[in-house]
Amino acid sequence: MTPVTRTSLAVATAALLGAGMAQAADVKVGVLYPITGGGAVYGVPAMEGHRMAVEEINAAGGINGAKVVSVERDSKLNPAEAAAAAKEMITKDGVNVLMGGLSSAVGLAISEVAKQEGVIYIATIPKTIQMTTSKLHSHVFRTASHTDFEGDAIAQIVKKLGANKVCDIQLDYAYGHDLAAGIERGLTRHAPGAEKVLDLRAKLGATDYNVLITQLLGSDCEVVTSGLWGSHFVNFAQQAKPFGFFDQKTYISGGEIASHEIAGKMGADYPNNVWSNTYELWYDDPVPMHKEFHAKLSERMGTKETAMWPVLAWTGMKFYAAAANKAGSIEDTKVIEALRGLSIETPVGKRTIDPKTHQADTGQFWGPMVDKGAGYRVMNPVTYIPAKIAE
Repeated sequence: MTPVTRTSLAVATAALLGAGMAQAADVKVGVLYPITGGGAVYGVPAMEGHRMAVEEINAAGGINGAKVVSVERDSKLNPAEAAAAAKEMITKDGVNVLMGGLSSAVGLAISEVAKQEGVIYIATIPKTIQMTTSKLHSHVFRTASHTDFEGDAIAQIVKKLGANKVCDIQLDYAYGHDLAAGIERGLTRHAPGAEKVLDLRAKLGATDYNVLITQLLGSDCEVVTSGLWGSHFVNFAQQAKPFGFFDQKTYISGGEIASHEIAGKMGADYPNNVWSNTYELWYDDPVPMHKEFHAKLSERMGTKETAMWPVLAWTGMKFYAAAANKAGSIEDTKVIEALRGLSIETPVGKRTIDPKTHQADTGQFWGPMVDKGAGYRVMNPVTYIPAKIAE
């Protein structure tokens, strides 16, 4: 469906309302997260966060008086599957906006469909810097962090630890490539004396890391920087731990492996000497709003120890609703204008979308993962690194 057609539909809808139509048409949101397979550990909680936001928005009167309805699809962590689903949701289901994504490859695929069809896409999780630089377009916005911020934060920790030699292991796709580049730029800023002695790449979906572990152990680096996420990190850690890997190397990773999704799943198997990041921690209240958010999420999930990914999906949905209500319309051009420079309060602090790059100033919490006797690792101390390139 072209932007012209969508605008025409909006005009027609407005005319019907003016003629006495009893109720505004539903606002349809196309949501794409992996809810089966290896990405489900993140996608299932994210979908719950989205649903929670929709319920809150509808309870508060919806969007311009209209009810928000979600059209949900399983992205299967596959770019082609996600792109096909996104196109179908637009052309057959008539969604007004696309939301979600997880891997950077999936995010870029959804973004391309959004560009072709003239539909707003809010990337709530994908982090490749390309989305808001070389592949930025008018209809894409990101409320997650991105790889340059993440790489800069990792470099700050390398400096803090006083490391002189660094190895890097990443997944061989957009997120891994861009994070590696972000780390290198960060090291130039913060630890110019540090030497990169080894660069390794693993395939997305890899399960066997033994050869790469051997190479890392054979190197003389003091720290290993990485972005292995989800099951990639779990497999890597389980294979590396018996060799004493984490007793010999400090592991500094993006990919949110400090989230409870990973720490809780691994329990006592989570290794020592790991520093990582997360967007939210159920046991840390950075702002008063977080307590209420966690209480609601805890009730939904049936556990005190809630996952991290819901806050990302919640935030993306809240941004769209705030923009559409501000614009007084769901017409794309008006919502786009409202999103540029928009600020909202979230459970982890105020967030603002840059009007030029369409990137929210979403920082992350970083710290060492330690054993506090709970049966799983927690971050302590918790340090917020803001979403800016520190000099």
